[in-house]
Amino acid sequence: MFYGVKVPESAVDDAEEENSDHHERKDSESLYSVSAQSTDTSVSTTPELNANSNASTPTWRGRLSSASLESIPLLDLLNPSNVTLELRRNHTYTWMKNYGKKLNDQRRKKLHFDLSKDELKSLKNMLNERFDKAYIRIHKTTKASQTEKVFFAVTTYIIFLCGLVIGKHPEWFHVLYTVLFAILMPIRIIIYYKIGYAFFLADLCYYVNVLLLIYIWILPSSKMLFVICSSFSFGTLSFAVITWRNKLVLHSIEKSTSTFIHVLPGVVMYVITHQLPYEFKVERFPGSLKLQHWEFMYGILYTSIAYFVWQLSYHYFITIRRADQIKNGQVNSFEYLRKAFAKKPIGKFVNSLPEPFPVVAFTLIQYGYQLTTMSLCPIFFQHKYAASAFVSFIFLTASYNGATYYVDFYGKRLQNEVIKLQKELNKLQSKLAAAESSDDLTKGSDIASSAGTLREVTAATTTGSAF
Repeated sequence: MFYGVKVPESAVDDAEEENSDHHERKDSESLYSVSAQSTDTSVSTTPELNANSNASTPTWRGRLSSASLESIPLLDLLNPSNVTLELRRNHTYTWMKNYGKKLNDQRRKKLHFDLSKDELKSLKNMLNERFDKAYIRIHKTTKASQTEKVFFAVTTYIIFLCGLVIGKHPEWFHVLYTVLFAILMPIRIIIYYKIGYAFFLADLCYYVNVLLLIYIWILPSSKMLFVICSSFSFGTLSFAVITWRNKLVLHSIEKSTSTFIHVLPGVVMYVITHQLPYEFKVERFPGSLKLQHWEFMYGILYTSIAYFVWQLSYHYFITIRRADQIKNGQVNSFEYLRKAFAKKPIGKFVNSLPEPFPVVAFTLIQYGYQLTTMSLCPIFFQHKYAASAFVSFIFLTASYNGATYYVDFYGKRLQNEVIKLQKELNKLQSKLAAAESSDDLTKGSDIASSAGTLREVTAATTTGSAF
């Protein structure tokens, strides 16, 4: 049902005045002004109604007078498709239409956005593609492989097993240590050769582990070897966890192996010294019973002999015999430390020395470090609880370093992915804003929906877990 509307005469007069000067027009009266301006009061034509009874909306033809406007249905006036061609040609109607188009063009030009249908489709595809890539990157960042999951469970169980054996069957702990060494070291050798770290296999920590195996299975009655293994295990290897921040990262076989190499020798010496029954020690490790009290000077002498045997062998077979490979980029511990400490006072001092004195300085510094760290060995040898507390502290330090690695490394890695995703989103933000504000909202709705989902993923990832 249509309702007729009567046009006030004042509105017609105002419209005629506005038509004469073509200036400011009120929005509330513009539609009526359009009809009134096309009206000539001296000439009045009676509108003819279309005889087509099937038309849902009457069509008005001919010129419109002010009287005829009184009977035009309101919905016809609001629907431009039902307005007469004469009305559409009216100056005010044309001016308003052109002015609206001009505003729209200015808005497009201001936002630097003028996309065709194909360009808008291309923009949508680009956004969806980046959205999929972002999902893939985040998925790779947070996903652990099946091997890492298995090794995480195995490492956790090995820690439990070590505690169980130490408490219940300490006489089997050296066997467990040997089995773990036999499993992990071949893997370490293969990995290090593959990534070009083969020279690191000649470092002091591996040398000490080999000496410990020699003591356990070949020379268990050697007092000197027992002192050497105790000095290195409680000294350099244990303190390396603090100095070099060894990490117990349960899912990483590489980092777990490094923790095993530095932590377990001290645990083995603790078990042999304090946990084994006396009768078993007499039969299996008589060398530990030959040392009733820690002889500090003999400890320094034995440790110094072992240290310089390793250091001279290292420099001959690595520094001298493999000098060409080192110059070509092969990494060893000495070159690594020179670069790692290049900005620190000790590094600047060593690097400032002429050749071959940097190597000599490095050797003496490492030797002094060993003598300093082994100074607590008399306490650990005499007092069981002090040794137990020290070994526990080293293990807790490795665990803390591993926890820090999980939070910092994976948290920062995920944060970098989120930042990268946010940058890609910001590059499209202006185009998306323009698409949402343009006339073709239907075309931009899909893009806006995708962008909204992308924003939700970014926000959820930023505020979510770091793992």
